[in-house]
Amino acid sequence: MSRQLIAPRLPWANRWTEPTTRQLLEPIQETHRKPFEHVFKQVGAIDRVRRSLIWYGLAWQWTFLYELLDEAGKVVETLCYLVPRTELPLLCVPLSESLMQRLPMRRLGKVARDGVRTAPCAIKLHWAIWSPANQTEAIQLLDLIKRKHKLVLFPKEPAKASR
Repeated sequence: MSRQLIAPRLPWANRWTEPTTRQLLEPIQETHRKPFEHVFKQVGAIDRVRRSLIWYGLAWQWTFLYELLDEAGKVVETLCYLVPRTELPLLCVPLSESLMQRLPMRRLGKVARDGVRTAPCAIKLHWAIWSPANQTEAIQLLDLIKRKHKLVLFPKEPAKASR
């Protein structure tokens, strides 16, 4: 009988064992790791945002889910997803139609603006997805995430009529 060697799965692909953040970030190719880690750290520092590590099936596998919380700590909406794929990590920002209409498109950087405009729509959400290749792209995407955070949690109240 011959012995079969079973190659160990990467932590990112092992559904049955929840990996650590370090195990997920270290295998990312160096060119993509720095901008991805920058987004990871900055989004995690935003107020009223909760991060979870979720298994999202074969396509995204282990994924960081960032959710917006109201003052009582209840989930209001998903802010974004960070998918730490080793070859090409992804940032996904789901946007509702009403939120897209309120985004100041002219103020967004070209990378963010183009991603929002070309985002495919499914289940009444536009799924804007990027793989930031450098620090400049990461900064533009963080600007979009911060704007979504502000528009969802702190919507402008309609002006009250004065008497």
